[in-house]
Amino acid sequence: MIIDMHTHLICAREDLREQVYCDLVSSGMDPKIWEYSEEEYCEGTRAADRAIVFGLRARKTGWEASNARVADFVRRHAEKYVYFAAIDPAEPDCAEQLRNEVSVHHAKGVKLGAIYQGVHPLDERYMPIYAFCEKNGLPIISHSAATFSSGVPLDYARPAHMDEVACRFPGLRLVIAHLGHPWEGEALAAIRKQECLYADLSALFYRPWQFYNSMMLAVEYGCTNKLLFGSDFPATTTEASVAGIRGVNRIVQGTTLPKVPVEIVESILERDALSALGIGRA
Repeated sequence: MIIDMHTHLICAREDLREQVYCDLVSSGMDPKIWEYSEEEYCEGTRAADRAIVFGLRARKTGWEASNARVADFVRRHAEKYVYFAAIDPAEPDCAEQLRNEVSVHHAKGVKLGAIYQGVHPLDERYMPIYAFCEKNGLPIISHSAATFSSGVPLDYARPAHMDEVACRFPGLRLVIAHLGHPWEGEALAAIRKQECLYADLSALFYRPWQFYNSMMLAVEYGCTNKLLFGSDFPATTTEASVAGIRGVNRIVQGTTLPKVPVEIVESILERDALSALGIGRA
């Protein structure tokens, strides 16, 4: 069973401000990647048996995705999709939003992104969110990696901050998105020592040399059991991500460099991320 635990459902014309488009263009990325329909989203995640889906709320950098839209989509496709609420700690009513998304719209987890939201992960505004999620068994997926958004410090994305969050909230299930790139080693060191800290492999395979080295480091650290599969749709699809992860050793074919064991790759792809995050079996 394939569980894609990192997908975005966003309506570009309503959810994205002009700053997002400007940042995409200045980083050499095509803004059209974010212009897709629900039907295209379903097709892009077709290869997944289950998928976690969320938007992104980060007014600092121009992201204002509608939680209501994502929750409504999941209600109509509940057999496959799992709703995570996007919460921005910079919004004054974020605590009320979080309670509402859980009690009314049945959110099963939370999506955060300090580097987008312009709030340090250890800022006091995050603490009530962490505490609420720990108390109520809600996992958090945190964008702890590089981004194209301007005007926010890169330091806010460092996986080491999630390590400290895990120290303060030991019962909180946290996922470091994108294996914390470009700090993959830091992310691996953190997930190895924190019981409830995980990382996902979304948006990595299309940097093949970086991805291969990260996977070999995970093997050497002995923490591949803490890695979860994700695609980061619309950056890529579930199907392409599965193929890309299975092709991790392609870049070292014909060399004497060691290979990532096939059984480890398959164990990651087949891992029940929902159970790992305390949501229930897939």
